[in-house]
Amino acid sequence: MKFSTFKPFAAAMALLWACQVDAADAPSAQQTPSTTVTHYKVPESTPIDRLVQKVYANSPLNTALLRKTLVDANPKVITGNPQQRVKAGTTIVVPDHSEVVRLTLAPFAAAAQEAHDNNPGARDYQARKQWVRFP
Repeated sequence: MKFSTFKPFAAAMALLWACQVDAADAPSAQQTPSTTVTHYKVPESTPIDRLVQKVYANSPLNTALLRKTLVDANPKVITGNPQQRVKAGTTIVVPDHSEVVRLTLAPFAAAAQEAHDNNPGARDYQARKQWVRFP
């Protein structure tokens, strides 16, 4: 049995379920209608990639994607250059990791679900009539 259309959907859903965080766990989180953000005060001058590792520890997402997320949330502070250092005492906005994962994987999950929905079932005889048969 071939599950090629099911695997991306299952992986995306498993990652979404694994990354759900309760808003009460973040003490300095501010609730907005679409996303939860946290304000992080940089204790010492830190390169962006190290800051990404600190803020999004154990994230399965690519560092470049997480860096872009921080750049989008802090356009006046972070330029996106991996070598850039954020000055000590600077407060940055850190989007919630589960929201970043959801926004990143949503198009892939939708495409996988659409492919799964468009795949006729093996039990449907009318759909199987169109299948290619090999001797």
